[in-house]
Amino acid sequence: MTLTLLRAPLVAALFASATTVAQPSPAPDARTPPAPHCLDARAVRQMEQASPEAIAVLGSNGQAYRLDFATACPGVNDAGQVRLDAPDGWACGRPSERLVVDGRSCPVAAVSVLDNRSFAEVARESSRQFAATLPAVTVTAKGAATSRARQAFQGSPEFCFATRNVRGWSEDPSGVVVETNPRRNGGHRYYRVELGASCSILAGATEVDFQSGFQNGLICGNPGDRIVMQSTGIENDGRSYTPRFARPGCAVMAVYPKE
Repeated sequence: MTLTLLRAPLVAALFASATTVAQPSPAPDARTPPAPHCLDARAVRQMEQASPEAIAVLGSNGQAYRLDFATACPGVNDAGQVRLDAPDGWACGRPSERLVVDGRSCPVAAVSVLDNRSFAEVARESSRQFAATLPAVTVTAKGAATSRARQAFQGSPEFCFATRNVRGWSEDPSGVVVETNPRRNGGHRYYRVELGASCSILAGATEVDFQSGFQNGLICGNPGDRIVMQSTGIENDGRSYTPRFARPGCAVMAVYPKE
């Protein structure tokens, strides 16, 4: 799926249909953590596992965390029930904390804060590994519980944006930034887009296409996701006769909310 975008602040008027990305649940009343790195176990929005040694967790406040286990704890993504036990509802890496996966106890050895890029990397790999539809997963802390269902790979607003919701694009000293409709992308307005290499096609460009490798209207850094040069409309510009898939472009390697 492709989409023609104008360099910000211009706004593209019409966008192709794409999979809708869900909005996050409203955050509960803020609580004061016992330490800056502690996770509020009663307010977990998203949990992802890319390796048996750890999980990545997104709090309802939008902050991401890494929970390392004392020993390998595989199977979190496809478990029927996951429970996070932590004193007073705070996970900080203390000996009394554990993740219970279908009745199997996994002691938590450490908790640390993650940036958006690191969480997106884990969540993207997690979705690739567990793309099949899975049973409902219940994540609970003592005294609280929420449920959700994992489905076939559709992406997440933590590591994807939907092309239909893009408003424009721009460059800054660190690379490409895409502006989206935050009401349709989990509250995120700007995304950082990492490319596979220096992308010379962007020099002087005013219009580009984003092409989804999975043809689902989502740009996540999946194989085949590209930013592609758009024809200029100038007479004798060969790009006017070149199919989009054959136009010069640059691979999109990663996508995550801009901090």
